[in-house]
Amino acid sequence: MKTVLLVATLAVLTPASYAGVDVSFGANVPVGDDGHLFFNISSHYFDREPAVVQTWAPRYSNPDDFAVSMWIAQRSGRSPDLVFSLRHSGMPWIDVGARCGVPAEAWYVPVPAERVAPPYGHAYGYWAKHNADPHYAIRFNDHDARDLVAMRMAHEYYGVSPEVAMQWRHSDGNIQTMMARRYRDRHEHEGGDHDAQGHDQDHGHGHGHGNGHGHDKDHGHEGNDH
Repeated sequence: MKTVLLVATLAVLTPASYAGVDVSFGANVPVGDDGHLFFNISSHYFDREPAVVQTWAPRYSNPDDFAVSMWIAQRSGRSPDLVFSLRHSGMPWIDVGARCGVPAEAWYVPVPAERVAPPYGHAYGYWAKHNADPHYAIRFNDHDARDLVAMRMAHEYYGVSPEVAMQWRHSDGNIQTMMARRYRDRHEHEGGDHDAQGHDQDHGHGHGHGNGHGHDKDHGHEGNDH
């Protein structure tokens, strides 16, 4: 069934779009250092001081989980410490979000159902069912939570379509690798196929589908996978 995911719902549930916030960090951040690039990108995207990012990122062995924690804290207005404590207690990410006041619907970026690509089929299937029947409870797993935040971050930070962000997630691996690689695509060389804000001139062409590598099961300090 062809279902168009509702844009109006997300206008209420999500903050203003971050599309186009990509900037060059200049020579202060070596483009070959994925870790430093990701710290700076995260600081800019989540509106956190670099010291906050550098404090919290090492507490999560998987950078995907760090990004999810920062997104929940940003979206809810709750502290990173509370988010970490809830996660460390063993809660799945969807429950951590709910405890912080983030409803399941708020995790989604509007995408027409026919354009949803791997690895997003299950997560968007739950939302389509919820849109058809509001009594249906969305219940995605931790892999889905990581994928949803990774796609949102790429979409909003680099100003590409959700479909392109899905392709990047599928081919690039974890969120740190994805965000750093795409930064280099824009800023490693002078000129190139991007404008002054670092946007691709043609947003319709992302990298092709590959084997996803962004689903690490090791949460390290933050508890077990769900």
